[in-house]
Amino acid sequence: MARLYDAIEPEVISMNMLQHAVEALRADGENLVVPKDEKLNYSEVSVLRLDFRNILRMENLWLFSNLTKLQMDNNIIERIEGLDTLQKLTWLDLSFNNITRIEGLDSLAELTDLSLYNNRITVIENMDSLKKLNVFSIGNNQVDDENSIRYLRRFDNLRTLCLRGNPFASKPDYYVFTISHLPQVHFLDYKLIDDAPREEATKKYEIQLQQLITLEEQEREKEKTTEDQTKQYQLYKDAFVENMDQSQLFQTMFKDDVEGQKLILVPGSDELMTQFEQKFNAIVYSMFEFGLKEKEIRDHEIEDFWICVNEAKNENTRLAAAIVDEFKTYRLTLFVSQFMDFFS
Repeated sequence: MARLYDAIEPEVISMNMLQHAVEALRADGENLVVPKDEKLNYSEVSVLRLDFRNILRMENLWLFSNLTKLQMDNNIIERIEGLDTLQKLTWLDLSFNNITRIEGLDSLAELTDLSLYNNRITVIENMDSLKKLNVFSIGNNQVDDENSIRYLRRFDNLRTLCLRGNPFASKPDYYVFTISHLPQVHFLDYKLIDDAPREEATKKYEIQLQQLITLEEQEREKEKTTEDQTKQYQLYKDAFVENMDQSQLFQTMFKDDVEGQKLILVPGSDELMTQFEQKFNAIVYSMFEFGLKEKEIRDHEIEDFWICVNEAKNENTRLAAAIVDEFKTYRLTLFVSQFMDFFS
């Protein structure tokens, strides 16, 4: 599975290499990159081929912010990195490299086609952000864990999957286990999955699948709760009233109050302390509500501000266009007048 690089000096992705790669595509008439008659601008390039170049590290790709297709197969890459700015990428080929771990894909939310074929990967992981993944090839790796197969259940749009060549794929129940646990996949190892075998496989793992579905639902509920709490906290933070809707502020302040801690030791002070805390929290909560109301007002003011700015821009554009049209009319009139004078 590994690609050797002892005999050949490893290459780095230099500016010279990138320029030659783009120029090669333009010379071939590739219609997805900058046209030949236009000045080369890396940010406008949408397709890039860097295959068979003995590249060891993924570097200097940040220049291609509009890249949609990246081909880096048949190199000696050991780590997936340097892809954070390629947020428009939909097609990525890293097959036939020396990659040992799936990582560095968090920013590729638009990715639909991913090939990691023939590497050294042992676990399928760190792909949660690839919600649109449709084709995934990870054959000829070292995956030997059924949890990696279960991990792929989260990709609702996954239709084509290649796993052959992995240790797990050589197990007797590989095919039955995979098609039963991945109902969204239509093609496995380049073959269409028929309905009858899938139904039989689903029956075989029926109890296990029911338990798995229950666990997944519980996990989704936890994630939703966490997401809602995060959004709520961000709302409060934007209003500058975070941690003011409960007694957390009082507890935090009183914890570091040395004199207050001594006061608790005085007999009969418990009731007074309870009353003080209630009054304190009531005042803080009124500040909390006030902060939320002011944020709402502030949001409306910001919205109105940008509406005015955009209206002013549109008006300036209209006036500028009118001036240009007036100048064109004047120029045409002047030209006609001089033309008539010349022949009169």
